[in-house]
Amino acid sequence: MRLTFQLGWYSSAYRAGLALAVLLAGSGGVRAEQVIDRIVATVNRRAILESEWEEAVRMECLLNSRRLQDMSPDDRTQTLQRLIDQELIAEQMRTSSLSPATPEEIARRVRELRQTVPAWKSDDGWHTALAACSLTEEDVEERMAVQVNVLRYLDLRFRPAIHIDARAIQSYYREQLLPQMRRAGTPEPPLGQVSPMIEQLLVEQRLNELQEEWVRSLRSQADIQVR
Repeated sequence: MRLTFQLGWYSSAYRAGLALAVLLAGSGGVRAEQVIDRIVATVNRRAILESEWEEAVRMECLLNSRRLQDMSPDDRTQTLQRLIDQELIAEQMRTSSLSPATPEEIARRVRELRQTVPAWKSDDGWHTALAACSLTEEDVEERMAVQVNVLRYLDLRFRPAIHIDARAIQSYYREQLLPQMRRAGTPEPPLGQVSPMIEQLLVEQRLNELQEEWVRSLRSQADIQVR
C-alpha cells in the first residue's frame, strides 16, 4: 500500500542517477539519420531516454504478468509519467547521504519478487518470464536497486512524522474491519489482537498520502517537457 513508481514505485520501477541524453548523429561514421537514442522527456533539464522508457515498459510487463503486445499507448504513457515522478524523487535524493542498496539487499528483493508467481520459483520459469519481456537478470537487479534506494529515502523522509492514535485504530476497527468480517462470515477478532495490524495499515495509508502530495508539489515546481 505504497506509492507505486514501478519501479514500478515502483518502481516501480525506480531510478537513481539518470543518464544524460546521448544523441549520436553526423559524427564518428554515424549517418545523420541514424539516431541511436532519443529524448522522450526532460525533467528540470535532465533527460529521460527512449531506451529507459522501453525498459520501464518491459519491467512493468514482468511485474504485472502481461505481454508486451498487450501494452496500450495509454499504458505506455502512464509508464512515462511514472518515470518522470521517479526522476523528480531522484533529484531530491542526490543531495541525501543515504547509502546505496547493497548486493545482499538487491538479491533479497529479487528473491521476494520471484516468490510472487509460482512459475518464477524455478530457474526455468524465471528465465522464460524474463525472455518474454526482453529483460535480463541484470535489468531486474538494477530496478530492484533503485526500488530499495527510493523506498528507503521516502521512509526516512516521511515515516517519522506519522503518528496513529488509539481513536483512529478504534474507528477503523468498528467502521472498516468488523463490517468486512461480517460480510465474509468470519469470526470477529478482538480489538487488542488486530490493533498492531490496523496501526501498520493506517501508517502505510498515511505514508502513501504524504508521498503523493509531495510528488504533486514537486511536479508543480518542475520544468517538465514531454516530447
